[in-house]
Amino acid sequence: MLTIFEGLNPGIQADDSQRAALEALEEFVLNDTEKGVLVMTGPAGSGKTFMMKALVRWMRQADRPVVLLAPTGRAAKVLAQTARCRANTLHRQLYRPVEDDLLNGRGTRVRFELKSMERDEPCVFVVDEASMMGNGSGGGESLIADLLQQIYQSSSWHKIILVGDPYQLPPVGETESPAFLPSSWIPWGCDFRKIELAGRYRQSALSPVLHLAGCILGWMQMEKRSVEVSQDLSEGTVNKEYKSGTWWTEFGEWIKEYADGACQEEPLMHATMSTAILDFEKHYEPGQSVLLAYSNAWASKFNNGYRLRRFDGQVGRPQEGESLLVVRNQYLIGGHLLANGEEIRLLKRVGKTHQHAGMSWMNAMMEWIGMDGDERTFEGKLCLDLLQSGQASLNPVQQQALWQHRVVDPDTAEKDPYLSALWVKYPYAQTVHKAQGGAWSRVYLLLEKPYAVQDPVSYLRWLYTAVTRCSDRLILVQPRV
Repeated sequence: MLTIFEGLNPGIQADDSQRAALEALEEFVLNDTEKGVLVMTGPAGSGKTFMMKALVRWMRQADRPVVLLAPTGRAAKVLAQTARCRANTLHRQLYRPVEDDLLNGRGTRVRFELKSMERDEPCVFVVDEASMMGNGSGGGESLIADLLQQIYQSSSWHKIILVGDPYQLPPVGETESPAFLPSSWIPWGCDFRKIELAGRYRQSALSPVLHLAGCILGWMQMEKRSVEVSQDLSEGTVNKEYKSGTWWTEFGEWIKEYADGACQEEPLMHATMSTAILDFEKHYEPGQSVLLAYSNAWASKFNNGYRLRRFDGQVGRPQEGESLLVVRNQYLIGGHLLANGEEIRLLKRVGKTHQHAGMSWMNAMMEWIGMDGDERTFEGKLCLDLLQSGQASLNPVQQQALWQHRVVDPDTAEKDPYLSALWVKYPYAQTVHKAQGGAWSRVYLLLEKPYAVQDPVSYLRWLYTAVTRCSDRLILVQPRV
């Protein structure tokens, strides 16, 4: 595996931590331990991508089965492109949609149940971006428990490898990423092992993006240390004061130096949202450009401002040829999963905009590139209110209104088209939580200050996750209209 790894990037040799990781990967796959779980973590650029490419190529050469998985559709597609091997979402791997009849002839509703899996030959399951996997305690799906149940019900000789960045944002509602903790696996009887990679190699040593990511990791460690010192002070075990928050001043100095190094024709810092929109319009490429924000409200402001310019004020509904971002999993006819985080393209509107349950709707023909790389055309219903709002999804009042106004054909008992409609947002600006698992060559980062209720370490995790979405050019934006 070491030979394959170094052959992927001629001229660069593996460092000590990478050599140790490659040896551990080989030994883990070849040993006869049951219920094996290996976690491989490392910061941005530490070589995790090349590790996975080398692992997949080595497994293929050895004629051993490997399954690649990721928490979101976007992350799965990035993984497939990286490893040049088919990848799928965890949701697609774990669950299948089941339609239940409602009482009193009110039609059907869809729920998801855990699929069974039969594999006679031991298989290695690799989960990328595993920092996004939850255990259900934060209100999301119990992906860890469901993955274990499905895999080890099939065979205890299967193995699981989880890859991710421990400094990125954890699942919503969590303070740490459960997938990287031994407590998530050992109670299930798993043989748990962990590899930690060091260093950052994705970009050149002169890369300001990688330099900022390294600075953020340093500030994060300082803030964690300040909490420990504060606790020692309160217990009277030390007499040393430690001042927290100095990183904010250092970050401001870094921003000034970074902005001063730009040229007038293409600035690296925008003082207002308006100038950022002009620059975004000039350089926008679908799938290659994005603005990242902390809040859905600011993302919505940018999306509306950009579309106001691009479509000459026609912002009330999506335009033909425009891309849209899917914000919840949806199964299409034929069982194809349109996963949360994937982008689709609107081909043409079908019929007129209409009202239902106090909201505006439209039907449209859309195009989507699936996990297998095939283009698929389908017709669906879109909620225009969600597109225009600063919310991540329909609020509870809107969802309740949909249930109260559900439409059922008593002859066919088809599911209500409004309840099964696509939830989409505009993709030009996204929250960092939504963007996690993706990568863009040109990232505009809205520099929202930490909220009063947020601790510095959580904010720095957010900042680090945002910065590491950028593979080439980072443009900073002040939160001013």
